[in-house]
Amino acid sequence: MSGFEKNGSSDVAYQLEGLDPREKAERIAASFVPPTPEEERKVIQKLDRRLLPLVFVLYSLAVLDRSNLGNARLAGLTKSIDLSGNRYAWLGTIFYISYILFQWMQMGWKQFPAHMWCAGVVMLWGFIATIQAATTSWGGLMTCRFFLAIAEAAYGPGVPLYLSYFYPRERIGFRHGVFISGAAMANAYGGALAYAITQIHGSIKPWQILFIIEGLPTCILAVVVFFLLPDGITSARFLTKRDKEIALHFVARNQRLDVGKQQGLRVREMLEGFKDPKSWIPAFCYFGCNVSYASLPLFVPTIISEMGKWSPAQSNGLSAPPYLLCFFYIITICWLSDRFKMRGPFCALSATIGAIGFIILATATKTGARYFALFMAVQIFASVALLLAWTANIHATESKRAGGYVVLATVGQCGPLLGTNVFPDSEKPYFRKGMWISAAFCLLEMAREGVPEVEEYEDTSIARETGVHERHRYIW
Repeated sequence: MSGFEKNGSSDVAYQLEGLDPREKAERIAASFVPPTPEEERKVIQKLDRRLLPLVFVLYSLAVLDRSNLGNARLAGLTKSIDLSGNRYAWLGTIFYISYILFQWMQMGWKQFPAHMWCAGVVMLWGFIATIQAATTSWGGLMTCRFFLAIAEAAYGPGVPLYLSYFYPRERIGFRHGVFISGAAMANAYGGALAYAITQIHGSIKPWQILFIIEGLPTCILAVVVFFLLPDGITSARFLTKRDKEIALHFVARNQRLDVGKQQGLRVREMLEGFKDPKSWIPAFCYFGCNVSYASLPLFVPTIISEMGKWSPAQSNGLSAPPYLLCFFYIITICWLSDRFKMRGPFCALSATIGAIGFIILATATKTGARYFALFMAVQIFASVALLLAWTANIHATESKRAGGYVVLATVGQCGPLLGTNVFPDSEKPYFRKGMWISAAFCLLEMAREGVPEVEEYEDTSIARETGVHERHRYIW
């Protein structure tokens, strides 16, 4: 929910109802004192302090709970549950099948109060992630993975849409980068945490302790989210009245806010997002990124252990540094993308680095070279954050963005169906087929994203709502 709210702290929206768009714009303009750049900066900082830590930590836990199978495998999961043949790969595949089928649930961020929607789905996935420790069969673990994906599909894919309610389009890339970097951080500390857990010996098996320790904090955080996450700008209690006016002003500069009775999901505009060809370009790029990246958290510990130098426990620990570098790289590249108002070239740079890493992994046999290449391969993930910003930038209305994000996530999340099946045990120790396939998709991303397109347009939907005709220029 965003924009002015009929019920809540804003009486302005109620007073403006019934007026034609031009008169509405004139009333707002007459009563509003434009903010200085310093005022805008302070309001954005307030939003950052409240929103970014919450979405970052939540996404970090989401990725940790979905990708800790690789760590659990090395912690003895295969000794308790038969994962022979393709059974382990199917645990990753069933997650993404469910994740794809339920991508539409991200529209709950638009239809329902954000704090209630988010708290509910976070509590659900935390519970499911924790009870994985009680499974005793492959079928039970498959069931948990299926329902875990449903809960996570209702959270992560909708966060970029939610953030777009609060920030101007030229600032959204960095915020998406902070959000997505939670995945890299999860894989970094997940490896270190798994290493520590595997040193625990007792009546509960290490892999069970892993699921419990990594699942319970999510349930606790769901309560925090319920009380701290704002539904929209005007319901944000940490903002003053002037802060809210400024935030509404800079968000509405080049996109339309939903006002009063216009809140909620607009089906017609959502369908326009489905049909818009511009929604499909980043979606297919996202598919390629996920083929290359999504399988890595499941297989990196195994790949490291197959280098022949380290024990399974050490392999879990050594999987952390590449993702830690990825965390800082994502933050930096997204900041630069906002700074230069460019998406495509920075996506291409990340894809190029990733491709080089996968090619080295496919051809090298020396342990040092292969471990170094992992640091390069994981950088493909930075492209995901930029594609999220790309999608936010090309749709001016909230409901159309919701449709665009459904297309992005549904097509993009088909990538892991391929990615999680290209590292079979028969390819040990070098997994060359998986590396070459991943490198090929990175190169395809580089080719598509490397040529920037300058798009200059007049958003007629904004003009109809505000009576203001303005042209915008952005380089994808």
